[in-house]
Amino acid sequence: MSAREILAEEIQRLPEPLLCEVLIYLKFLVRQQEEAAWSDLLPSREVEQEVLDLLDGQ
Repeated sequence: MSAREILAEEIQRLPEPLLCEVLIYLKFLVRQQEEAAWSDLLPSREVEQEVLDLLDGQ
């Protein structure tokens, strides 16, 4: 049985409030994975903060 099939079976058993929490967490995980894929190309949060600090000082 694949992970997708196991997950689908588990989801069928969940009550609605818990299902909403799982959906939020799933979206969070997807976003983390997407950010990790771009992490070598995007500036770090420290760099972004330095830019914001420079802009605030002007």
